[in-house]
Amino acid sequence: MFSENDKISIRQLQALLILDIFATAVVTLPRQTAIFAGNDGWICVLLGSSIMIIFTLFFTALSKRYPDKTVVEISQILLSRPIGLLISLGLAVKLVIGTGLQLRIFCEMIGQSMLFRTPVGVTAIAMLLVCGYVAAEGYECRARAGEILFVFVFVPFLVLLLLALFTADYSNLRPVMSHNGIELAQGSWKTILSFQGIELLFLVYPYLQRPKKAQKGILTAAVVIGFFMTLITLLTIAVFGEHSVANKLFPVLNMMDSVELPGSFLDRQDIFLLWFWVASIFASVSAGLFFVTVILERMQPQKSQKISARKWLIGIIIVVFAVALLPQNVAQTYDMMENLKVYGGVFYILVLPVLLLLLDTIKKRRKQL
Repeated sequence: MFSENDKISIRQLQALLILDIFATAVVTLPRQTAIFAGNDGWICVLLGSSIMIIFTLFFTALSKRYPDKTVVEISQILLSRPIGLLISLGLAVKLVIGTGLQLRIFCEMIGQSMLFRTPVGVTAIAMLLVCGYVAAEGYECRARAGEILFVFVFVPFLVLLLLALFTADYSNLRPVMSHNGIELAQGSWKTILSFQGIELLFLVYPYLQRPKKAQKGILTAAVVIGFFMTLITLLTIAVFGEHSVANKLFPVLNMMDSVELPGSFLDRQDIFLLWFWVASIFASVSAGLFFVTVILERMQPQKSQKISARKWLIGIIIVVFAVALLPQNVAQTYDMMENLKVYGGVFYILVLPVLLLLLDTIKKRRKQL
């Protein structure tokens, strides 16, 4: 789009998927599941993640059939041009709102943990300018940055998780399966909705070097995400107990800060998780800016005088910034995010991939008759 070198490897896609989906779920999911299922919250994460791994197959199966197209073209082929454009526009709106709300949550967390007196708007515009520059350089630039960040932030994060494994009080997890099926289902539903960002699979295949061999790599990334989400939730509940986790705004940060590094000169171990989370937000926000631009650019009629990608990007940055400043506080931001997950996420991550794959299968069978 912006750069001629816009093809990425499957390994780079895996790194980006992990960073994109981890963005907000890694710090909020333990609290959400503990509210519904208490000490069984980690079971909810395991169940919900397993379901989403299965749904990943629908995305990859559909995209393998149209490796050079995005959901913009696929939906027009299978559902007619007007409906396809409406669906594509809805996805663009969802990504813009979701990107703005994730940016606001990032600003609130940074304000509470590091930059205590920095206005939200200053933090937001600083992150947007960096992410906008990366998005303007094309998808390969995002991939290379994500690959480098993944290595440097994931290693210390894993060290802290290993230390937490040996210091957690696993009696807080007993009795196992003490909650009924409805409570477990509610917690699992929260996990499913936390996989926001997986809908980007609708858009990445034209940028892959080997799109027909991407399914295994994408499934591997989904399994890694599910595993670490489950492990983080389990450890957070084991360290604090279900009631404490349910009452903490950012329990994972508190859990990381409670881990003691042998002989460490650091006062705050949560800085490693913050480091990982900043990288995740960077990947998520830059992905939102890039792919909304891709959607709007591909929606334009071929015969018309097209608006340049850079002009689209500037407008998107302004709208995302406005969305980030819209909520009055962090509580309202979370409420808006949850509503977006329900009213937008359900359709795009659960309904649409199944619907399009079903319609494509029916269409191909009719041609064979």
